Amino acid sequence: MSAKFGSDNRGQGDFVGAGAHGSGDVARDVAELEGLSAREAVDSLEGEFAEGNPLEAARAFVFPGPIAEAFYLSDDDVHFIQGPVGSGKTTTVMKSRLRRAQEMPRSTIDGVRRYKVLFIRETYRQLWSTTILSYLETFPKALGKWSGGRGDPVTHVIHFEDDFGPIEFVAEFMAFGDDIIASMRGVQTTDIVLNEGDTMPVDIMTVGIGRIDRWPGRSHFAGLPRQLQSYGQVVGDMNAPDEDNWTFKVFHNEDERTRMADLLMSEGAEGARRIRISFSNQPGYGSPGCENLQNLSADYYPRQIALMQLSGRGDMVERMVRNKVTFMRVGEPVFRREFNPRIHISDGPLAYNPQMPLLIGLDQGFKGAAVIAQLVGFYRWRILAELHFPEERLFAHTFGQRLADRIEERFPGARIEAGWGDMAGEHGASQAADENATWNLMVSRAAGFTIRPQVIGTNRIQPRLEAVRAGLEAPLEAGEPGLIIDGDACPFLKRGFQARYVWTDEINANGDKRKVPNKKFTEANVMDALQYLMLSQHRGDGVSPYAARMDDKRQGRNDGPARGAMGHNGGPRMPVHRGGLETRHDPLNPYGD
Repeated sequence: MSAKFGSDNRGQGDFVGAGAHGSGDVARDVAELEGLSAREAVDSLEGEFAEGNPLEAARAFVFPGPIAEAFYLSDDDVHFIQGPVGSGKTTTVMKSRLRRAQEMPRSTIDGVRRYKVLFIRETYRQLWSTTILSYLETFPKALGKWSGGRGDPVTHVIHFEDDFGPIEFVAEFMAFGDDIIASMRGVQTTDIVLNEGDTMPVDIMTVGIGRIDRWPGRSHFAGLPRQLQSYGQVVGDMNAPDEDNWTFKVFHNEDERTRMADLLMSEGAEGARRIRISFSNQPGYGSPGCENLQNLSADYYPRQIALMQLSGRGDMVERMVRNKVTFMRVGEPVFRREFNPRIHISDGPLAYNPQMPLLIGLDQGFKGAAVIAQLVGFYRWRILAELHFPEERLFAHTFGQRLADRIEERFPGARIEAGWGDMAGEHGASQAADENATWNLMVSRAAGFTIRPQVIGTNRIQPRLEAVRAGLEAPLEAGEPGLIIDGDACPFLKRGFQARYVWTDEINANGDKRKVPNKKFTEANVMDALQYLMLSQHRGDGVSPYAARMDDKRQGRNDGPARGAMGHNGGPRMPVHRGGLETRHDPLNPYGD
C-alpha cells in the first residue's frame, strides 16, 4: 500500500501545544484551542501521535484481543464496544474506520472510494480534549487538509491510494449542543462514531441512524448490486455504564436491541434490509480474557485502582477497571461501610422456600414500595423481590392489587405471615372514600394480608438504620450472611445500597446540622420498606436478635448462671441489670418473643 501526498497536505509548522507547556489549566488550554482555526489548533497539539502512512500502520495493527477484532470487522448497522480503561477499544474504533474506507464501494462515476465519518460529542471542548486526540493517534495530523474550527465543526480530508485505487477519507468533528435534531439537520455522512457513547442521550443514536448511508450521493452507486448500494454504520465505545443509562438498557438486553431495531425499521421502506444492532463486551481486569494486556505495563491496572481509591472514588474501580455495570454515586452511601455487593447481592436468583412464610415491608404514599423476604436459619434475611413504580402515582388500592399479583406470580400459594409498614400509613388517607381508611388498611384489603404499623423506635430513623446494619454486619452462619438480596429481582435496593441512598445535611429550627438519608431519590422509598421489615424482628426495646443472643450468652442463659460485671477497682461483681424501666408487661411486645 502507498499514500500519495500533495503539497497542500503538509503541515504549517510546529507550535508548542497546550499539553507541552502552559499553565496546566486544562480547561483554559482547551478553550484556547476552540478559539483557533482547525489547522492552527491541530498543529499546536503535541503528543504520541501517528506518523507516516496510516494504511501501512493499519496493516501492522495487533488487535487487543478477539472481542476487539470481531468489533473491528463488523459492518452491522449499530455496534457498540464496552471495556475497561486501557482495553484498546477507542484505538480499535479508529482503526476500523480505515478498514471501512478501504472496503467502501467504488464510485461508478470516477472509481474513487469516498468515505466520510462523523465524530459527535456534546461540546467542542469534549472533542478537543479527548476525541480529536484519540483520532490523531491513528491519523497523522500532518496529512491532509484541515478546515473549520473557531467554535464550528472541524473537517479533515485525506487522499489515499492503495492497491485497489484512490480513497477520499473525510473526518468531521461536530458538537450537537442543546438541540440534537437541529444540529443533525442536513448532515450527510457514511458512518457516525459516538466516542464515550454512554455520556450521550439516546436521541443521538435514533436521530443519527437516519443520517448515515448518505455519503456519497446515490449517483455514485448507480448500477451496483443492491447489497452494495447501502453502506452506513453507527459505532460507539464506552466504559461500563450506570444501570440507569440507556446504553445498559439497550446493549445489555438482547430483547431491547431487537425492539429498538424493529422501531427503527418501522419507518423504513418495505422490503428494506433488517437493521442489525450488536454489542461487544471486553472482560475487565482480573477476568479471564482481559484484552490489551500485552500493550500495558504490569503496574497499569494496580496503579489505576490505587489512584481511584486514594482519590476517594473506590466505587469507580468496578466500573472503570473491572468493567462491571454499576451505579454512579450521588453522594456518600448510608451503608457504605457495612454493605459489600460481593457478599450481600446474590450471583443468581435466590431460591424461594414454599415451606416458609413470606414477610413484607412497605412504605406508604403515591410512590409506595414493598419488599418481599423470607427468614431462614437464625435471622438470615433473604430479600426475594421488591415492588416500586417511580414513574407512576398509584392509589393505595391499586398498589395493593399489584402487590397481590406479584406475589401470586412469583410465589404462588405462599403463606404471608404479615406486613409491616410506615406509621404514617395509619393516618387517614385523602385518597380513600372511607374517612377511617388508611393507606396500610387499603393496601391490606387489596393485597389480602395484614399490615401492621411499625411502632418500634416510633418511626425514628436511627433504629431503622440500625436494624439494617445488624443484618449487614451479622456473622456468617453456614456460609450465609445476615442479609442477601436477589440481584436480579431487586434493582432499587441494589442501587440504593451502592449509590443512591446517601447522606445529606439537615438543619433544624435551631440551626444545628445533622446527617440524614436523602429522600430526594426514589430508591429511598424501597430502602424505607426494607427498614420497616427488618425492624419487625427486633425486640420492643430495639435490640437486634443478634445482640440479644450475644447478651443471652454473656449472661449465662445458655451456659450457666448469670455473671455480673466486674465492680469498680476490682471490687465485687455488680448484679446484672438490664437498665431502664422494668415491668412485667411489654406493651410493644404483648405476645412475647
